[in-house]
Amino acid sequence: MEQMEQILVFSDNSDSKSIYLGFGNSNEVAIFIKNKSKVSLQACLGQQYSLIIVELDLPVMSEIEFVDQVHSLFKPIPVIVISSYFFDTKEIVFGEKLADFITKPFDLDKLDESYKRLPSLQAHAAPKEETIPEPPKVDRVVYENKKLSVLLEISRSLNAIKDFDELLHHIVVLAADTISAERATLFIVDKQKKELWSRSGIGIGKQDIRFPITTGIAGEVATSGESQIISDPYKHPKFNKNFDTKTGFKTRNILCVPMKNMSGEIVGVFQILNKKESEFTKEDQLFIAGMAANTGIAIENALLNEMLKKQLHEVKESYDELYIAQNQILKESKMVVISEIGGTIQDMIQKEEKISKPIKELAKSHGSDPAVRSALEEIHRGYSETILNVAAFLKTKKDEIGK
Repeated sequence: MEQMEQILVFSDNSDSKSIYLGFGNSNEVAIFIKNKSKVSLQACLGQQYSLIIVELDLPVMSEIEFVDQVHSLFKPIPVIVISSYFFDTKEIVFGEKLADFITKPFDLDKLDESYKRLPSLQAHAAPKEETIPEPPKVDRVVYENKKLSVLLEISRSLNAIKDFDELLHHIVVLAADTISAERATLFIVDKQKKELWSRSGIGIGKQDIRFPITTGIAGEVATSGESQIISDPYKHPKFNKNFDTKTGFKTRNILCVPMKNMSGEIVGVFQILNKKESEFTKEDQLFIAGMAANTGIAIENALLNEMLKKQLHEVKESYDELYIAQNQILKESKMVVISEIGGTIQDMIQKEEKISKPIKELAKSHGSDPAVRSALEEIHRGYSETILNVAAFLKTKKDEIGK
């Protein structure tokens, strides 16, 4: 019996799982879904695969390096990349490593089309390595071009996000991932209050943090405009140890970079903690500075949008209050008018006897003339009905207004 074709998928996106499994069923191939990690790579070594699919989630260097490592370890197995990023620069970023590139959003049809475009596939065994070798040294020019592509995609991704909180979260995740750091926080300058504030950061959750702009390392960078790399923060006079004490987190090193707008004004500060496998370098600083240039513009635009939303909300609230007040005044005015007319009608009802008495006397004195008597009776009846109808109408209107 012929062995079923096996396809390896590296993806951290749980929402895509059903697409991959559906693809496997429709093409009668076995799908193995793994997360993007060294442990997963290690576990897959020595297995036979005819195709590898890698889904990229962020425009960061670590994602590119993962694809490079997959290609190096699993030659000559074809590799398909699925991503929202790097399509325009895929030749620079991936060279000839890819069999195909699928842009997000993707579905089963896109995956099927890509699969059918590939030449006839054969199963290949991955090298039987006990440990994953370190990635080879990359040509400096190629590496710099990749970094520029990452900055381009970061800029695009920032400009595509309109929600302010989502933008802040996206920025701090990118800042940490791009230089392999454990934590990152983006502090925004509040010029009016002369404070730095943040409500999004890796390790702090979603909470508002505020402190004077002259406080801490971030404050020093915000006021001086100079980046800082600190290898031993506990010896730095501006370092606040309280956060580490409260959370149990140990800060080993810090990279702090100012974020400026197009006018050169400092609008925020990147504070990145604990490079995972080494110390922060001048190269890391330059990269985050390049990212900060795009981020500053995106943050100012997002803040402007948020301010406009707030103003629009305030205008709407004022309009609603005015509308309610106007309606109340109008209702009260109508009630006053109706009450006045009602009072007049009441007077007319009370006076009805005074009016009806002379009519009755006229009818009596001219009783011999049927036409006169009939006319006088009609006048009396019409007068009474008119008063009653008007009174009923006013009561109905009063009830409607009171609702």
